[in-house]
Amino acid sequence: MFLTKRQREMFDYIEKHIRKVGYAPTLAEIGEQFKLNSLATVHKHLSNLEGKGLIRRKWNYSRAIELVPPPGQR
Repeated sequence: MFLTKRQREMFDYIEKHIRKVGYAPTLAEIGEQFKLNSLATVHKHLSNLEGKGLIRRKWNYSRAIELVPPPGQR
């Protein structure tokens, strides 16, 4: 599966954040990490990751990003 450089960076950041503190970063934290002023831009990147099956999100929750296990580990 092809990921853009930014998508790969965001996925890696989310994965490391969850591993380190036990929960996902907020959209604002992701935006701050990548110096993005618009939460809509963060949302778009996350929507792309979700569309590619790498993450799952719950609507209207602050830290509701889950990593989806690879096909062999489900």
